[in-house]
Amino acid sequence: MAGMRNHTGLRRACWTVLSLLSLWIGWAPPASAADKRVIPLSNLRDDQPDVTLNGETETVVLRAVLPPVVGLTSAVLALTYENGIDILPEKGAMSVFINGSPVADLPLAAFRGPVNASITLPGSLIRPGENQIVFQTSAQHRAICTVRGTYDLWARVNLAASSLTLLSDGGVPEPDLAMMRQLLASADRAREPLAILYPGSDIDADHLGWGSMVAQSYGLLLGDRTPRVVAVPVPAKPAGGAAQTLESLPLPGGKNILIGTRDRIAPILGEARAAAIAGPFLAVYPLPAAADGTGGGFVTVASGRTQQEVDQAVMRLSDVTRPLPTQTAMIVGDATAPAAPPPAPVQAEGRYRLSELGFQTVQHSGYRYTGHFGLTLPAGFAPVSDRSILFHVNGAFEGNLGPGAVLNVRVNGKSAGAMEVDKRSSGVIENGEMPLAMALFRPGPNLIEIEAELPPAGGTDCVFAVRRPTFTLLDSSSIEIPGFARLVTLPNLRGFASTAYPYGGIAGGEPAPPFDLVVVGRDPAWSGAAWSLTAKLAQRAGDLMAVVPYTGWEGAPNDNALIVGPVAALPQAVFATAPLPADRLAGLLEAGSLIAQAKARGEPMAAADRRALADRLRLGWSGNAARTGAVRPGSVQQPLGQMTMVGSAMAADGGTANRWQRMAGDAKEPAAGRGWVPDWARRIMAAAARYINHWAVEEAPVDVVALTETAETLPEAALLQYRAPGNDPLTWTLLTASDPRAIDRAMRSLGEAGLWEKLRGGGALWSSAAPAVTTLEASRPYQIILNPFDIGNLILILARNLSQRIEVLFALLLGTAVVLTVSMRLLLKGGHSERSMGEGSGS
Repeated sequence: MAGMRNHTGLRRACWTVLSLLSLWIGWAPPASAADKRVIPLSNLRDDQPDVTLNGETETVVLRAVLPPVVGLTSAVLALTYENGIDILPEKGAMSVFINGSPVADLPLAAFRGPVNASITLPGSLIRPGENQIVFQTSAQHRAICTVRGTYDLWARVNLAASSLTLLSDGGVPEPDLAMMRQLLASADRAREPLAILYPGSDIDADHLGWGSMVAQSYGLLLGDRTPRVVAVPVPAKPAGGAAQTLESLPLPGGKNILIGTRDRIAPILGEARAAAIAGPFLAVYPLPAAADGTGGGFVTVASGRTQQEVDQAVMRLSDVTRPLPTQTAMIVGDATAPAAPPPAPVQAEGRYRLSELGFQTVQHSGYRYTGHFGLTLPAGFAPVSDRSILFHVNGAFEGNLGPGAVLNVRVNGKSAGAMEVDKRSSGVIENGEMPLAMALFRPGPNLIEIEAELPPAGGTDCVFAVRRPTFTLLDSSSIEIPGFARLVTLPNLRGFASTAYPYGGIAGGEPAPPFDLVVVGRDPAWSGAAWSLTAKLAQRAGDLMAVVPYTGWEGAPNDNALIVGPVAALPQAVFATAPLPADRLAGLLEAGSLIAQAKARGEPMAAADRRALADRLRLGWSGNAARTGAVRPGSVQQPLGQMTMVGSAMAADGGTANRWQRMAGDAKEPAAGRGWVPDWARRIMAAAARYINHWAVEEAPVDVVALTETAETLPEAALLQYRAPGNDPLTWTLLTASDPRAIDRAMRSLGEAGLWEKLRGGGALWSSAAPAVTTLEASRPYQIILNPFDIGNLILILARNLSQRIEVLFALLLGTAVVLTVSMRLLLKGGHSERSMGEGSGS
C-alpha cells in the first residue's frame, strides 16, 4: 500500500510539472479520464427490481459492498420512487440513511407519477467494503384514521432505476490480496459471474475439487446473494501459434481465479511471473480496461510446484476467517486447515429472550404496527403435532383504544395466533402466553411476524389526530421451545435449500461428513453448475464443506453425493432409485430446452406449438410403463450389481480421489463421540429404522404424464433428490439438463428469478422461459434418526409418527383394548374357577 501511495504521488507530481511546461510552450495535455462506477441498486438483491414499504412505518436495509477507489471526488445516490395517493403530505416522508447517518428526508406527497431524487453524499460516509443503505417511511392516511386506512399507505423504491454513482480522479487502484475479497463481493460487478480458469480443455478431479473450495468461499463472501460460477478452460498453446496470456484471455467478466500447478499455468503467466512460484503461491494481477472503458478487473492465481502445494494455496485463499496481506503476491507459509468460524446461532430446546434473537424494544405510535424477528432451528428439527412453541409477550397498548385491539402473530407467512387486549386490564401485557403450533416451524431460518392492530375509540379528523394509540413490545419477551424429535425425513429440497442438509451440517455447530461431488459431462458448463450449487450450499451451511471430487462415473459413490451432468450421458445406475424414469425425464427436458432456446433467441414458440410438443410426448409414453431399466441412446449401461461397490474404481490407492478423501478427513471414520457403539447395536438400530420407515411414511409415485398437462412451459432443468441404492441411508441429489446451454440458462434463472426459495419436496423442474417451479412430492421418503441411542428422542419420534398415521394409532389402540379385554376376562374367569373349586371342597 505504501508503494502504491508513493507511485500515485509521483504520478501527480509529474503531471503538475507537465502542466506548467504546457502553459509555457502553449500545449495542453490530454485530460485524465476519471473513474466512474455506476452501481444499480438492483444489484444488491436477487430478483427484486423494487422494494415496497407498507403501513405507517417500515424500514428496509440494503447491504452494499463497494470497491476501493482512489481520490473519491463525489458520490451521488439517485432514487426513483412512488407512493400511494392516500398519504397525507404533511405527515408523510421517507428518510434515507447511509451507514447510520441521515442523508435525506424525501416527501411522500399525493401520487403524480414516479419521483426522481438525487442525493449528494459526503465522501466521508462512503467506505470500501460493506455499507448500509436504509429506507424508513413514516406516513398517515389523509381521510381514514383507522386500522383499515393503514393498508392504503405504501411507498415503493424502484431499485432497477435507482443507483449509486462513485466518481474518483485517482483511477482504478492496483489490486492486492487484501482488497481482493472486497472486489469479489463488490456491488458494481454483482451481475458478473466468478470465472474459475483451469489449463487445458478437460477438467480433472483436482481442478474440480479446487474450484469447489474457491466457489464455496465466494458464496460465503456474497452473503445472501446467489453466487454464479462459470468454468473457463485455457487451451494449450496451439501449433505454430502464440500461447494465450492473462491479458489476452477471453474472459466473461472482471472476477477471475486461475488455479493449477506451476508447470501447467506457466505458459499463461509468462516466465517472469511463473518464476515467482517457489511454493504454495497466491497472487493477484490487474486486467486492462474493457472496451467500454470499465476497469478494475483482476485475475487471482492459486498455484504451487506440486498438487499438495496447490492444495495449501487454495485452502488459504478459501479461508475467509483470516485476512490476506497487503501485497500482490505471497508464498503461503501459514498453510493450515481453514479455521472453523463461530457456529451460527441455532436455537434448540430452551427459552430465548427476543434481545438474544436480535430484536430491540420498539414503541410504535399509530394504528397498525408490523415487526418481525427470526428463529433458526437445527436441521434435525422434527415437530411433534401436539406440542407448541410458546411466545411469552411483554408489552403494552396505550391511548384511547376502541374495541378489537389485538396482537396477531404469523409464522412463515401463516397465521399462528392472536391475543386480544382487554381494556379493563389497562393494556399492559405481562408474560402473556401465546401458543404457536410447532408444525408451522421448519428446520433452518423461520420468520415470526408480529402485527398489532390499535383501533381508535371514536372517529377523529386525520389532520388533528395528534394523540394516536401506542404499542410497545419489550425485548424481554421470549420464545420457549419444548423438546422436539431429532429426525430428518428425506427427500426434502426445502431443507436442502435452507440448511444444506445432508451436505452442510447436522445441527448447530456439528459439521457434516464429506460428500462426493460427481460431474459427468466434459463441457465446462457442467463444472460451473456444480460449483454454483456447492457455493449456494456453503452459504446456507455457513461454512466450508468437505468435498471429494470425481469426474465421470466409475462406480457408485460411497457417501452422500451431488451428481451433475447431461441427462443423456448419465449412466442408468444414477436413475435406479430416482423418482422419474430416465427416458421420460430426458424427453421432458429436451422439449423444454427447445421452448427456452426459442425464447432466448427472441422468437418464442407459439402456444399451439408448445401444446403439440407436449401432445407428442404423451403420445410416445402412452401404453409404455415407466421403465427404470430403459437405456437411452448415448447413456452408459451400468449393472445393478455394481451399485453396492465400495467405490474401488473411484478411489484407487494413491489416486486423486484418495488424496481428497484424506484431506476431507475420511468420511468412513466414525463421528466423534459415537465410537463406543458396537456394530451389532448399529445394525439393530438400522433395521429398526427401516422398519419404522416402512410404516411411518407413505410412497406416492410421480405421475409423469401430468407434468405435460398442467405446465404451460415444459421444464429444461431438474433437481432431484432421492435415496441411494443399498441399505445405507445415503442421499443423492441430481442436477441435470439436456445440454450445456440449457444448464447455463437454468443456473442463471435459479438465482436471478429467485427460484432457490421455491424448492420443495423430492424434485424441482423449471425453465428459464418462465419463473415457476414444478414441485414433485417425495415419492419414496425415508427417515434418518440423528440420535438413535437417545431414548427420549426415540419416544418423541414414535409419538410424531403415530400422530401422522391415524390408522396405525387406531390399530394400536384397538389392539391394546382387545388385549386388555381378553386379559381381564381370563383373569376374572380364572378367579371365578378358583372360588368355585374352593366352595366345592369346603362343602
